[in-house]
Amino acid sequence: MEFASFIVFFVIACTLGGVLLGISSLLGQKRKIVRKNDVYESGVNAVGSATRQYDVKFYLTAILFLLFDVEIVFLLPWAMTFNQASNQAFLLKGFIFFMVILLVGYIFVINSKALKWDE
Repeated sequence: MEFASFIVFFVIACTLGGVLLGISSLLGQKRKIVRKNDVYESGVNAVGSATRQYDVKFYLTAILFLLFDVEIVFLLPWAMTFNQASNQAFLLKGFIFFMVILLVGYIFVINSKALKWDE
C-alpha cells in the first residue's frame, strides 16, 4: 500500500494528459499552413542541406574528450569519500590502478596521432 498514492497520481496524470490531447485534437486548427512547417533557427532562413559531412577529426576529438571527461567525473566520488574511508590504502591502490589505465589510454591516443590535425 506504500505505492497507492503514486499509482493514483500516475493514473490521474495519464488520464488528464489523454483528455487534454483529445480536446486539443477536436478543437484545434485542422488546416495545414506551409509556412508553419518551415525550418526556423534564430530568425535566419535555412540555407543549404543539413546533411553536410564533417571531417572525422571532429568526431574523434569529441569522443576522446567525452571519454576522458567521464573518467574524471568518476574520480569525484572517490575524492569525496577518501578522507572518511576506513581502508585508505585500498582506495589509494584503486586510484593508482585507475590512473594507470587512463595513462595507458592517453599514451595510446598520443602514439596513434589521433589529435594531430595537420596530417
